[in-house]
Amino acid sequence: MGNNPLEVNIGYVYSATTREVTNPRLSHKISVPKEDDHHKILQKRMHIIFYYEKNKKEEDSGLYSGGWIRQSLGNALMEKPILAGRLRRSENGDLEIISNDSGVRCVEVRVPLTMVEFLEFKKNNKFDGETKLVSWNHVDASNPLFSPLFYIQITNFQCGGYSIGISFSLLLVDPLTMTKFLKEWAKIHTSWVYENEFPKKSLFYTQDCKWMGCYQLDQSDTSSTSNSCNKISKTLIFNIISDEKLNSRDDQMCKYLVSLCLEEAESKFLNKINSINYFTLIIKEENGGAKVEITSKTTDIHASERSRYEIESLNWEDLKINEVVFQKNNELVDVSQWIACDDTLEGVVQVVISPHSEDNNGIKVYITFPSDK
Repeated sequence: MGNNPLEVNIGYVYSATTREVTNPRLSHKISVPKEDDHHKILQKRMHIIFYYEKNKKEEDSGLYSGGWIRQSLGNALMEKPILAGRLRRSENGDLEIISNDSGVRCVEVRVPLTMVEFLEFKKNNKFDGETKLVSWNHVDASNPLFSPLFYIQITNFQCGGYSIGISFSLLLVDPLTMTKFLKEWAKIHTSWVYENEFPKKSLFYTQDCKWMGCYQLDQSDTSSTSNSCNKISKTLIFNIISDEKLNSRDDQMCKYLVSLCLEEAESKFLNKINSINYFTLIIKEENGGAKVEITSKTTDIHASERSRYEIESLNWEDLKINEVVFQKNNELVDVSQWIACDDTLEGVVQVVISPHSEDNNGIKVYITFPSDK
């Protein structure tokens, strides 16, 4: 590719929503600090990219998958309609996510490279092109009702291979819950397409659609207005287990557990990060709500108290994120995942706490920080 920019062709943009109207509507309350902090807090998100080879039994497997995804996603969202919802601000200024069926924003694009070529550039760090395989528009802090919180981007490579890029707000759902949703959706998709007598092409097959245009991806370009995310970040995952019932509504207990994990993080990356004193804390509650604040690490940790908790270090593979497959006999080639660390958040550690659904006495902690710090 040399020094030439990569041209990304934008094909089709649409919203996929629940197959039926959600009734009654669900709502998750979001508690955030003073309004000055709302803009940067609302942009906290995670990106996942799944790479798949061309299905040898299909002429154009990426585009065929894109067509069916719009339909199968509607079925999957029936089980978790909040993912198709929006943030809204009440009369007193409080925020909540409501399942108003506004939909997941879906985008289809093409790139003039084979998947092997693209992954080779990624491997050699020639350019951070993966930021163009996911979509994200910043949430409008003043009027968030029209801002999607969940994006899906299907990228078609020249070889017929394709990637599915997932972007979602950390206020909406935590990484483990999203992974479980994606696995269930993939099962629904596979069953729906392959175990029913549907035509080969979906009603939403986009091969014959007029593509909207293109934009240039330069090797030095790692952000754009609609796709701004700095991938230079590191996330450490911890699972904390205790003999006692752990409650994510207990703010002091959560901050204490976060401090234990921060000590572990600092001990592993002492040569890359300075002592972490202040950070953004997102506590996901069992009812789906979230509490957010800028806080500091608890330093008064007694050895006797520390021994009450078992801290286990995990990685993304432990969340079984590599089990998401949308086509039979078409295994995952590669997967990338990162929690976005914006330039505006430089020097700030992002922490997300969510309950371990298989174990009521466990809490997961995700600690993200710029890796160049």
